[in-house]
Amino acid sequence: MIAQYALYLIGLVLIVAMVFEFRSGKIPNWLTLVPFVLFIVVAVTVEDRSALIWQLLLAVAVFAVGLLLFALVGFGAGAVKLMSGLALFVPMSEVLTAMAIFVGSFFLTGFVVIQMRRFIGNDESDWHVLRGRSTPMSVPLAMTGLGIIFVF
Repeated sequence: MIAQYALYLIGLVLIVAMVFEFRSGKIPNWLTLVPFVLFIVVAVTVEDRSALIWQLLLAVAVFAVGLLLFALVGFGAGAVKLMSGLALFVPMSEVLTAMAIFVGSFFLTGFVVIQMRRFIGNDESDWHVLRGRSTPMSVPLAMTGLGIIFVF
């Protein structure tokens, strides 16, 4: 029963992460821990845990790729942790769909953020997204998570 509602909580975490990152440029650690804690709660309450092993392996693989992106490209550490936590709730049958949504929404987010900064951005803004020089990774993560959870 908890597993049904876990996805709604993950959706809420993704939306809150977007707001935090738009405002401050960072995703708080306590927020990135929520998917992991929620996964533990689901693992304890679900009867068949065999599928969860694959979810853990997927999250480890996503974390490894995320660390490479953190080291080489400049992904934020909060985004890497949130991406790994989100992977715990992506069904194995939807992994390729999730990757496609993430890549597409990454480029779309980059374009939209550049246009926002061009037209309404300034250095005195209280919102990091309008004054910063980085693309908020929480947007493609949220689009991926919300798409997988509620559409596919």
